[in-house]
Amino acid sequence: MDLRTLTTATAAPLLLVLLPITAGAQIERRVSGELVPYFWAVGVDGDAEIRGRDVDIDYDFEDTWDHLEFGGSILGVFRHGRWVGWGQLDYIDLKNDDIGARLGVVRIPGELNTTALIWTLAGGYQIGGFRHGQTFDVMLGVRGLHLELDLDVAGLANASKDEDFHDVVLVVRPDLPLSARWRFNPTASIGAGDSELTWELWPQFEFEITDTWVTRVGYRTLHYDIDGDNGNSFDAAFNGFTIGLGGKF
Repeated sequence: MDLRTLTTATAAPLLLVLLPITAGAQIERRVSGELVPYFWAVGVDGDAEIRGRDVDIDYDFEDTWDHLEFGGSILGVFRHGRWVGWGQLDYIDLKNDDIGARLGVVRIPGELNTTALIWTLAGGYQIGGFRHGQTFDVMLGVRGLHLELDLDVAGLANASKDEDFHDVVLVVRPDLPLSARWRFNPTASIGAGDSELTWELWPQFEFEITDTWVTRVGYRTLHYDIDGDNGNSFDAAFNGFTIGLGGKF
């Protein structure tokens, strides 16, 4: 056996072993992501206290739509191999002029403006599921809430407060294939920090229209329990159906 034959005979089995490793390494280095603007038919349900004054916050989606000044939401995912970065942003601006107070038999008109800017950034690692194609993104991140409450009861009181809250959150995002195009891709998170507690449940289904276009539908609940200073508190949940259309790369 000459040297060339010996080299070929030795290299062939070695290549068969190394090729899957190389292919796996290429898969691990692959970059992918998703960017989806979405509509959140949000309602707000809970209670607030502004400088010792109790305020009932009770908007269903119809109320929100009637009182909505502006709103918008977007989520994004970035993956490099099994490393995952994830974020979302929501802005809600509501104006309710049906708030009032009673002085004897006289009702004094009032107005409540509620503005919320909510953002979450998290990063972590993707682990395999129990079946082929299943994955779980397990991430640690920060959620921020900029909240403005402005209560104006004509002739009686004018109280306003704006604060920023930041919480450390644990985020888990399973990705469970249901068919060739449908996936169940919920989001669950829980955390605390400046707030007493914040948690989120967002079951949602993703449909791949094409290899690059996807739509998402679900129902999202984001709860905050905040005990602020000077008689200010906020214990309420933002909730409602979501629908989005975006792209993958």
